[in-house]
Amino acid sequence: MDILKKTLTVLTALALMAPLAVAAPVSAKTTTATTTQASVKKQTYTILSSSFYKTAKTYHTKNAKPVVYKAVMGADRPTMTLTAKGKLKAGTTYKVTKQVKVKINAKKSQKYSYVKGQGWVVSSKLTAGKFKAASGVKKTATKYTIVSVTALKKAKTVHTKDARPVVYKAAVAADRPTMTLTTNGKLKAATTYKVTKQAKLKNAAKKTVAFSYVSGHGWVLQRDLTNGQFMNAD
Repeated sequence: MDILKKTLTVLTALALMAPLAVAAPVSAKTTTATTTQASVKKQTYTILSSSFYKTAKTYHTKNAKPVVYKAVMGADRPTMTLTAKGKLKAGTTYKVTKQVKVKINAKKSQKYSYVKGQGWVVSSKLTAGKFKAASGVKKTATKYTIVSVTALKKAKTVHTKDARPVVYKAAVAADRPTMTLTTNGKLKAATTYKVTKQAKLKNAAKKTVAFSYVSGHGWVLQRDLTNGQFMNAD
């Protein structure tokens, strides 16, 4: 049974070798789809599973530019050696035809998607569907009752992920504890920021909402920010 399982896994790896001609360095005709070369890094992984799509799936990138990898499959064992060769463009639609799951270490695995005409990309860096340019943020103003406002002694490091949180401009009443927040754009995705103040505000429904003041930008819903500096997935 173990021999059969190993044989099937090797056959899967061999099947993945079929499109390697496509995964070769991008030709002059397709360089518009990738940005400048990423620093060359090579890593070999064990293939745990693979999926082939009968119909290519549509995905897009957001603000970030995912690294593209060229793959070489093991001839006699289920391994995949990935070498960085460039990056996809941000805010662009692509087609995905395959996906593999590889073993990173004893406790961690990771999925890679094959972007047609480009190469392999960490699956979590792609978003399902076509890319649509974000429309301008509609100007809205909401009045809150101030529960508390705290100035941090030391700026706190936070980051955004794939989403772009809405930024609000604040106007505090001079004669009563109220704060009116007006939409004022969005933060960038996958970016590190500094928070210097935090506020708890009560809305008309008597629900308390937490906001953080992002230095140089404005107030953002606390739940839309993640603690720590932004780091690309390994």
